[in-house]
Amino acid sequence: MTSRSILTGVWIALLASGAHAQPSDGFRATPSLGWKSGDHRVDLGLYLRTRAEYWDAFSDDEDVFGGLKTRAKLSYGFREQVIATVEGQFVQLFDMDSTASGAEQVYRNANDMRTDAGQLQLRQANLEWKPIPSLFLRAGRQDVKLGAEVAYTEPDWKYLKNSRLAERLIGTVGWSHVERATDAVQAGYDFGGHRVDAFAGRPTTGVFEVDEGMRPLHDIVYGGSAWTVKRGTWLPDTELQLFGVVYDDDRNPRHGGLAHGLTVYTTGASWLGVYELGPGRLDALLWVAGQFGEFNGDDQRAAAGIAEFGYQLPDVFAKPWLRVGVNVASGDGDPTDGDHETFFNLLPTNHLYYGFADQLAFANLINPFVQLRLTPHPKVWANLFVHWFELVSNDDFRYSGTGAFDRQSFGFPTQNTAGQSDVGLEYDAVVGVNVHRTTTVEFGFSFLDGGDVFRTRPSRDAYFAYASVEFRY
Repeated sequence: MTSRSILTGVWIALLASGAHAQPSDGFRATPSLGWKSGDHRVDLGLYLRTRAEYWDAFSDDEDVFGGLKTRAKLSYGFREQVIATVEGQFVQLFDMDSTASGAEQVYRNANDMRTDAGQLQLRQANLEWKPIPSLFLRAGRQDVKLGAEVAYTEPDWKYLKNSRLAERLIGTVGWSHVERATDAVQAGYDFGGHRVDAFAGRPTTGVFEVDEGMRPLHDIVYGGSAWTVKRGTWLPDTELQLFGVVYDDDRNPRHGGLAHGLTVYTTGASWLGVYELGPGRLDALLWVAGQFGEFNGDDQRAAAGIAEFGYQLPDVFAKPWLRVGVNVASGDGDPTDGDHETFFNLLPTNHLYYGFADQLAFANLINPFVQLRLTPHPKVWANLFVHWFELVSNDDFRYSGTGAFDRQSFGFPTQNTAGQSDVGLEYDAVVGVNVHRTTTVEFGFSFLDGGDVFRTRPSRDAYFAYASVEFRY
């Protein structure tokens, strides 16, 4: 299976690089494989990612394991108004050891402590209707990413939207070897400089769960809406958004739920702008959210905020882009007072935001950071971070995880703080090379210099490194 996937990828890459423009009807090989005849259109997309990961997290042992994700996506469109999509994926994990730590340990625990795991899964199956170009309705298994509703083509806007704003609360965890999907109904409507989106559904298993991945989590229901004021509509070079999400988890404690369940309402707003200033561009991202509802029998009263600012010099070698920011999510200073004041992170993609070593969730957290992004060549980029991690309350827990992913886990593990609030300092470095328009090679390294909250561990430090190849066609 692996050899066939790789050979298929190589064949398609060669075909794509040598293909000529095709007529509007008939077979085409660029920008993707497809066929069109009159009102009918068929598209085939292929994806393959293989990644080796090294882990040594708060342990005396170190280990390397691998993951392979292969996908095939087929869509049929009629008059660009009705689109049916099916996507399958085959996920494999290799050489997970009994001494595993970090994310490798989570993968191993989620897959019955086995060394290897592999499964064929239904990633997407949905039907979309576009009665008019500005309106869509989609039902079935699909991706839901809060904050990514409006896309822009400029590289700086695309990066800020996809990697600094989207999926803070609802995402697919695309970094993981399995990811998650949603069995949902989703709709969006564009009118002038505005866009309104709404969704409701149930998440699937996945993320770390291979054997039972992409199965419905029936006792979790969530839905929400977002109103986006596109950039330039109200303020020059600025996008504004209001959003709201309701999340209900009624799972039995034996299946990962809480004794009294939870129903949490989250409302918030964001500001994103990129502004010409002097020889470069200034960017600003502000995000705030508040929560109320019920959490395991207590009243939910929590809040979170994000502020990020950057300055880039696009006409200087390597296009240096220096950014600073802080992420703050409330914690609970008194677990006995009937109020739950820890911010609940919902179903996010946390890998993008709170350290690439994935040791923290957006809860009971103060996280200032400095980032430097470099592009020395159109096909080469580097991303460097320094994160400081502190807990809001040492009477609460340190939280990790990225939301519900199987029928045994709540999704946000808690670790005692030993009465301390200093989590530590993390250094992240990632280098990527776009060797072809279809293929990206990436290398990354993270080092968490653990603080006092880890003083009872065999080691206070966490090391993570990886190398990956991604093919997308």
